[in-house]
Amino acid sequence: MSNKKVPMRIVILEDEFFVADHLNDMIASQGYDVVGVYHSGEEFLEETDWKFDVALVDIFLSEKILGLEVAAKLQERKIPFIFLTANKDLAILKKAAFLAPKAYLSKPFNENDVIAALEIVSLEIPDKIKLRGHHGVEEIDPKEIIFIKSDGAYIQIQTKNKQIIQRKLLKEIEEELPSNFVRTHRSYIVNKHYILQKKSTELVVGEHVVPISRSYKDF
Repeated sequence: MSNKKVPMRIVILEDEFFVADHLNDMIASQGYDVVGVYHSGEEFLEETDWKFDVALVDIFLSEKILGLEVAAKLQERKIPFIFLTANKDLAILKKAAFLAPKAYLSKPFNENDVIAALEIVSLEIPDKIKLRGHHGVEEIDPKEIIFIKSDGAYIQIQTKNKQIIQRKLLKEIEEELPSNFVRTHRSYIVNKHYILQKKSTELVVGEHVVPISRSYKDF
């Protein structure tokens, strides 16, 4: 599986217009795809479709919603983020650390530091999985997959929005999935990020119930 993730889709949350524009130009010039620039947390939460790979977030966004609050939303959705800051306040940095940012970038930005941080994040983003459909090859982000069920020579891929049927063996797609997917049954693979409850013989995964077999109970 290739680790190359270009172009990576990036959003910028920065309330200083000049800083946001400068960062946008810097990132775009390196071949990344800046899919959104927001000047407040409110604007971002109202307009985003969440279809991006990483966010650059100013810790001290103005208005009512702070960068720390936006970062908490990103953390819930398992979307990586990098904090931007010109402030060295230790108390704020300790609060920020609990949200597990991938990096901190201090203002004024050094281009090499920005690109290095993005490259590190890119190595952790799994490749999209290619599926064959009626309209040719379709790519699906593993983050969208809740679980996969085997049905003979076919698999059923359950995403947040739809079910996809594919002629493929479960063991074949298992090799393409990132490490947050686990086998819970000979016929099921589950995305751990969607597990809400674990019982002795079943899992609550999103809005679905998936069986656990004895062979895989220690996943």
